[in-house]
Amino acid sequence: MKYLLSLCSILVMSLSVNAGTITLLSDDPKDLELFYKDGQHDIASDSYRLLFENLENVKFELKIAPTARIDALLKQDKTICAVNRIKTEERELYNLYSYPVHLYPSHRLYYFKDRTPLLDSMITKDGELSSLLSLFNQYPNASIASEAGRSYGKVLDSQLAKLNPENVLSRAGSDAYEAMIKLFQRHRVDFLISYPTIFKQYYSENNSDIASVAVAKHPHFIAGHIACSSTPRSKQIIEKINQTLIDLYPNSAFLALHLHHVPNSEHDLVTRRISDLFLKYKLSSK
Repeated sequence: MKYLLSLCSILVMSLSVNAGTITLLSDDPKDLELFYKDGQHDIASDSYRLLFENLENVKFELKIAPTARIDALLKQDKTICAVNRIKTEERELYNLYSYPVHLYPSHRLYYFKDRTPLLDSMITKDGELSSLLSLFNQYPNASIASEAGRSYGKVLDSQLAKLNPENVLSRAGSDAYEAMIKLFQRHRVDFLISYPTIFKQYYSENNSDIASVAVAKHPHFIAGHIACSSTPRSKQIIEKINQTLIDLYPNSAFLALHLHHVPNSEHDLVTRRISDLFLKYKLSSK
């Protein structure tokens, strides 16, 4: 915590190519503590803590901002970075991205089995929801929680955009993860898209009436990256981060922190995906 306090007290230095401290943004206030607190907390904070412990010659000052504000700041010509960013084609137009810092079991659709059961006609042969449109064709008066300004990936973003706006309850703010789960918990919305690890973290009541399902064509894992505004200094930072990640991918600590937070049924798949990361980016870095 002493390191955290000293870090948060540092004034932002000149953001030129030769600058020292770089602003690092997050939309989750808990990161101010979890990124620098020993122990096992979640995949994101554990992986960033491991990265920072091994990252040399780059100093970050962590600050909290809403997702929409982060989007705007990353488009500026000052060197600013952000954590937990999902790479999209649109964002790549104005941001530089690191290699994946962590892999998250991907979004699932959560629903109440008694109130809004899924029909066989909505489910693919692989046991996935065919689309959000098929869901709302069956439940036209239902609602789904969505975080304003956040990308859920190409497939889900496209499907959410096609829903009737009256069916989508958007929530902005630094506490959006927890707030949306509470809306779902209180039956203020009928459906929720969330990461399994996040849902487990914030949903504390008996969930025997709750089920979840993957959405067809949406990736099973989401990669979390550090993204920076497009500047020469940012390019140097991303290169240093990538060099460190290449060393971390085959490290047992990197694999262990992922396996700790995912169900046993996902362990083999997570192990293979992390091995694939190392092979892919090791080859591309040569």
